[in-house]
Amino acid sequence: MFFSYFYKMQVEQSTFQRLANKEVGWNFSDQEEVAVIDMRQGMEKNFLFGTKAVLTDHAKGEEVYLTGGIWNQTPKEFRYKPGELTAETLVDITRQAFTGNGGGSAKKILVGGSGLIEALSKLEYGKRVSAGETFVKWGIEFNEIRTNFGCLYVLHSEIFDQCGHGSDGFILDPDCLTKYVHVPFHTETLNLRSSGQRNTDAIVITEASCLVLRHPASHMKIVAE
Repeated sequence: MFFSYFYKMQVEQSTFQRLANKEVGWNFSDQEEVAVIDMRQGMEKNFLFGTKAVLTDHAKGEEVYLTGGIWNQTPKEFRYKPGELTAETLVDITRQAFTGNGGGSAKKILVGGSGLIEALSKLEYGKRVSAGETFVKWGIEFNEIRTNFGCLYVLHSEIFDQCGHGSDGFILDPDCLTKYVHVPFHTETLNLRSSGQRNTDAIVITEASCLVLRHPASHMKIVAE
């Protein structure tokens, strides 16, 4: 069982702030955009490294469900020593990632922290391991790495660095990933003036969702020792 988690963000702008003259083009829509970006980053951290749990809010008398990240949903793991990553190691990584998974995709995504991506970028590529050009897929820019075992679409994620996984990575089979959305992403306008709470404009952004790995052996963690 995988818990869905409510992601919520409230954005407010006071009446006087809205009426005041500004020297820069900063308005309520800009604040909303920044809030959405911050909310999305928080969601990505939970989707990747969240710990499934149930907490009790005694003040409200209700339970809070925390989603489990995909990092802990696969038993497959490859360990390497930072500073010792070679093209031969990369072949070993792709062998383990693309075999023993019951017919997973021959093209997978490698998302990693800055330490791992730096090490991959410094490799000497040749006949056994080749690096293709940068290309865009699903609206995301990737770098391509090929071995005889399969193709990796490589992407740097700052979330790994922010969560203490700067030298780690995750190989994801996009065909075996499901997002369950119980409450779709939406915004609500709060009338705080009529309720007498504050003299502000306010919106609340909400989504309840979680990520689940189908066929966990089709995915793999890359962990720096």
